[in-house]
Amino acid sequence: MSELTDLALKEDINLDECMVFTKDNGDILAVNIKYVSIKQRQDKLMGVNFSMSPKQVKQLSEFFSNVNAGELFYYDISQTGIIPVNYRGMSNVIKKRSTHAESTFEVSLLMQPAQNMPRDNYFNPSCGCCTLHHIL
Repeated sequence: MSELTDLALKEDINLDECMVFTKDNGDILAVNIKYVSIKQRQDKLMGVNFSMSPKQVKQLSEFFSNVNAGELFYYDISQTGIIPVNYRGMSNVIKKRSTHAESTFEVSLLMQPAQNMPRDNYFNPSCGCCTLHHIL
């Protein structure tokens, strides 16, 4: 994960405040968690909703542009552990109505827990009360 540390230093990013996506080819994208909301659906799909600037949406779209449905990638929220997931798609970009001078756009990413990854590859929480414990 030295690439991630290098990225954090280069871009002056605090990884404790980011959701980091990593592809098998080593590409990494860090998104500040203040732009992210996550919803777990009953069909085990997770919807990751982003509300951010046009430049950030463009980076996100470019990062996932060559990812195929079902392809494996990883995410890590605030350095709590790397979780393998399968890509299921991305919604269209929508411009959010706002009274602010700066435009905000919304886009959603759908991902599904990786079925082919053994449980011992997952991060094990140290307590039964952490907010991510139920996912594992």
